[in-house]
Amino acid sequence: MKGRIVLLTILTLVFIFLDFKKRKDYKKSAIALVVFIAIISLGYSGFILIRGIPPLFLAHIVLLIGSYLALMWYLFKGKLYSYIIASPLLTEGFYILLNFIDGSRYE
Repeated sequence: MKGRIVLLTILTLVFIFLDFKKRKDYKKSAIALVVFIAIISLGYSGFILIRGIPPLFLAHIVLLIGSYLALMWYLFKGKLYSYIIASPLLTEGFYILLNFIDGSRYE
């Protein structure tokens, strides 16, 4: 599993680099790189934070896959769906809301 994640990371960086070489569009490449770093950060923070509640963790992983697919759509088609990319924030926000309501028994 870790090997696939590393391979996917390298493949995404190669896609961003090849798209830059093909189109010479600095803005699109910079946005794609920032979005990719944000997706990795959301994935890591969600893995650390939400792991205690399996259904919420599964929803977080599904939303991460959706945000990654939205990044690929942006690279290949040029349309940025920022609300799909930011959707993993919903699960993290829901986890924080659960902590406020029920206490921190999920840690």
